[in-house]
Amino acid sequence: MFILRALIEILYEVISGVEYLLMGYIMLGWFVFFGVIKNNDGFLFRVYVFLVSKIEPLLSKIRRVLPPVMGLDLSILAIFLILHLVVALINAFYTLL
Repeated sequence: MFILRALIEILYEVISGVEYLLMGYIMLGWFVFFGVIKNNDGFLFRVYVFLVSKIEPLLSKIRRVLPPVMGLDLSILAIFLILHLVVALINAFYTLL
């Protein structure tokens, strides 16, 4: 039982980390789009490029299934919903034990 609880806590932390990476991707994307962070700005732009390289493959898979609606890309919202659904399923499974 202790091992299962530890695995569930690790999974919660991984999901939380993915959510923070997605939020950083969103915010840095806005800064790049509005010109606050320019292409040659150094550290923050490199962080944004790193996040794009890690998150875009996941987003492209979601975009194949969920196309833009009236010009809005809902793939990030779909990932957040999937992550929260996984957390809800884990909670439901954990209460059954």
